Amino acid sequence: MAKAQEQLMSNEIEVLIPGKIVISGEYAVLDGAHAIVSALNQRVKIKIKKSDKQHNIFLTSALDSMFPFIIDDDFNVVWLDSDPGVFGLLLQYAINIMKTKFKENFCIDVNSSEFFQTTQDGRVHKLGIGSSAAVSVGITQALTQYYGISTPPEHLLKQAGSIHEKLQGKQGSGIDVTCSFVDQGVIECTKDSVKKHTWSILNWPNGLYLKVLTTNQGAPTRRLVANYQNARSGHPNEFKVVLDQFLEITKSLSIAWRSEDIDLIIDLLSRYDGHIKKIDKIGNIGIYTQLHSDLQNIASGHNIFYKPSGAGGGDIGLAFSTSLGALNDFLKEISKAGWNIGSLD
Repeated sequence: MAKAQEQLMSNEIEVLIPGKIVISGEYAVLDGAHAIVSALNQRVKIKIKKSDKQHNIFLTSALDSMFPFIIDDDFNVVWLDSDPGVFGLLLQYAINIMKTKFKENFCIDVNSSEFFQTTQDGRVHKLGIGSSAAVSVGITQALTQYYGISTPPEHLLKQAGSIHEKLQGKQGSGIDVTCSFVDQGVIECTKDSVKKHTWSILNWPNGLYLKVLTTNQGAPTRRLVANYQNARSGHPNEFKVVLDQFLEITKSLSIAWRSEDIDLIIDLLSRYDGHIKKIDKIGNIGIYTQLHSDLQNIASGHNIFYKPSGAGGGDIGLAFSTSLGALNDFLKEISKAGWNIGSLD
């Protein structure tokens, strides 16, 4: 469970849930690949306190308004005034899935501002670092803590996963929800180990440096996952050959990570990247945008490995190196290109 949480006072609860990056295993985790996922410093903050009104109240950092609501007998959220739209969906799903009769009215405040970044030209961009997974985990934990509901951790994780699945249309593997829930840095898991609660907590290899880049280009995750699945069904023979090799690489990568063999890790990530590109080409998925390709070309000139993270498609990129100086030189070069590339701490 997320460790960074505290009871602020007897009638108020706050939980802090991290975002995530996928280091390896994206897409193919749906077919049994080992995934390595890391929690980030960026966190969603969720507060719950007693409402002094005759109704519940929902607040979100995404909208400058207050949204009163009640919960009907079928555990559906009924908005009494304006509807927060997509920003209220996870709360609606949580109430419906948890099916708990709450003792008193409450005010819930979801602050996900750390999952957004303002570009140099003033545009606000949502980062692809798992905000919906973090909010799914946070709402279940906050409500459970606030009302003193005794729930086993595995059931809490299942609830959070169900909430997130409902939002994503049941396309995901659950690794993002699990990473946010565990909140222990780097974890290794498969789709099956998530269900069985048998993931592993890993150390960050000594001497391996990482910069998380933000491209400020949105990634249509659901469409990209659908493209991956279409590639599997539309080109079964060609796809299977590449996938089988890909699965072996993810296993080897997990072993190398455990042994903290940083040279082998980067070598395997490069081989991994080659197979991601093959799968991308088979199904015309859209994982590698031109910007990702350009960034990878510049990175190679600094002896740095670069890859898209997660669904790819323009959102988050990861730059790995055994030299912190090389990473800083890489960042200086791309800052001169005028691409509006940012980075995360």
